Amino acid sequence: MFSIEGQKAVWLVTRRFVGKSRLYSNRPDIPTILQISRSNIYRFGDPNFAAPVFRDVEWTISEGESWAVIGTGSKEKTALLQTLLGHLRITPPPPLPKGLFPFLSDPPRDPHTCVALVSFAHRSRAAGGAFYDYTSRYGAVREEDRITLRESMFGEYDFLNIQPKGGRVKTSVEIAQEKVKKDIFEDLTSRLGLSSLLDLPLIALSNGQTRRARIVKAILSEPELLVLDEPLTGLDVNTRPVLLNVLRLLHETRKPRIIMGLRMQDPVPDWISHVALVKGGIVIAGGKDEILSKHANLHVGEAEHTTASTSQSYPQAGLDHGKPVVGMKNVNVSYDTRKVLKNINWTIREGQRWHLQGANGSGKTTLLSLLTGDHPQSYTQRGGSHLELFSRPRQRIPTPLLRSLIGVVSPELANAYPRRASVSVFDVVGTGFDGGFVPGGKDGVGNGLEGALSEEVRQWRMKRVREVLNGLGPTSWGADASSFAGGDELLAPNEIFSKRDFVDLSAGEQSIVLLMRALVSHPQLVLLDEVWSGMDENMVHAARRYLCEGGVGPDQAVVVISHWEEEVPWTVRDGLKRFKLENGEGQEL
Repeated sequence: MFSIEGQKAVWLVTRRFVGKSRLYSNRPDIPTILQISRSNIYRFGDPNFAAPVFRDVEWTISEGESWAVIGTGSKEKTALLQTLLGHLRITPPPPLPKGLFPFLSDPPRDPHTCVALVSFAHRSRAAGGAFYDYTSRYGAVREEDRITLRESMFGEYDFLNIQPKGGRVKTSVEIAQEKVKKDIFEDLTSRLGLSSLLDLPLIALSNGQTRRARIVKAILSEPELLVLDEPLTGLDVNTRPVLLNVLRLLHETRKPRIIMGLRMQDPVPDWISHVALVKGGIVIAGGKDEILSKHANLHVGEAEHTTASTSQSYPQAGLDHGKPVVGMKNVNVSYDTRKVLKNINWTIREGQRWHLQGANGSGKTTLLSLLTGDHPQSYTQRGGSHLELFSRPRQRIPTPLLRSLIGVVSPELANAYPRRASVSVFDVVGTGFDGGFVPGGKDGVGNGLEGALSEEVRQWRMKRVREVLNGLGPTSWGADASSFAGGDELLAPNEIFSKRDFVDLSAGEQSIVLLMRALVSHPQLVLLDEVWSGMDENMVHAARRYLCEGGVGPDQAVVVISHWEEEVPWTVRDGLKRFKLENGEGQEL
């Protein structure tokens, strides 16, 4: 719960709604927040005779209810949430004057300013086709020259004294309003563990820390309804309940009301009372227990089948006699006086499977940048500090060679990867051989380190692309798939998928394509950071099955970076090892 000061702050900022709230509680008809009555939902530009995105949607949200939208597929869930912002067409439309949001009709308010969406999906198509160098964040040597979290996220607010408004004396009302907002800001940043980070460079923060800041910024914009799509993604186990408690209190005070978008594998908070389950173009809305119970009963057989198929893991991981792939001895990373990693000792060998653990801000992303050789300080570990990648110091292994030896999936790479028109799925997977970001060479499978491929190598690369497309393509996403498809020829659905433009894929489809890219070259080291981000449950099942049933071999080392123990494909019985970071210090568990 909030502190007393925080509760006062939230009460103050909501006091202008108190009269209306009492009116709501005394009326026999409870106010309606959202209303869609037996309507189809289409993409803009599609005629009414086209197949709708959602059919016969019946969804009503009443004041006092707490809703989560849960998607078996992230594409459908996100589409339903975007419908609330007017990005899809509802036919027939909700009748005026109340429209889609009846609670905004008296007095009339603009939904575009009163309803906000914060999504944690990958970089959008609108971000353009250019690649940006996400590794530049590691070169932040002069932190005083970097834009801080306070400046980047909250610089527009006068009470932070970043951009003071001069020349005009503020009224007592404006001063009181700023005081209320400042109290809320200070309480939220304190509760979410951001207070000590406000004056650090934004680029030095972890993904989870940045996501928390985005939520605070959205709340400060004072929407009346805030839609959060996958807010738990990337948050550590200690931060999740803290964030959920904050969201619960805000929702109960209606400042703002909250609708959460969750994946099927995400835990549903206790305070959520109602669920809209999205699956196969159908929206099933109702009480949480009833809807989830029906879904669970329908999928008991599928869950048992999935458990059986993914519990097999061969070959057994955790071997200690393989050749070292990474060797760290007393490795340190610091920026001026701030130490990020302290005396890290870690050896990763061929055939081993590791789970890298640690809270947000513990140093996982920095450690990952050492494993990939992207961090400038990977070159400067000398004296008592020592870092070897594939049995060589970083400065003695060329970057193009290093990229060909490591397969990476990470939020940074996913956001940085170019979304160019006319670049196909096949092209993106093919860039995994050389570790670049632009398709090249004959047939789009790269040019190799020497600038040209022999016919034998080219044919092998083509075969590997087909193998991973058959293993992780659409034919593996079905609930009844028992094994990944083999063979040298692409199955028809996978061939069609391979020709689609990467930019047109959903976030989940892009995630699984980037996983294909990481695995296609059979790299010696595979790094999977938040690998399941955006994937629907069928994709997750297919990817776990592929990894456990031969998608990575006994000569490959794999490190999975995740806050969720259950998201790691292997278990201790399979030889899984664990390495945990805490305040920059690491140890094998």
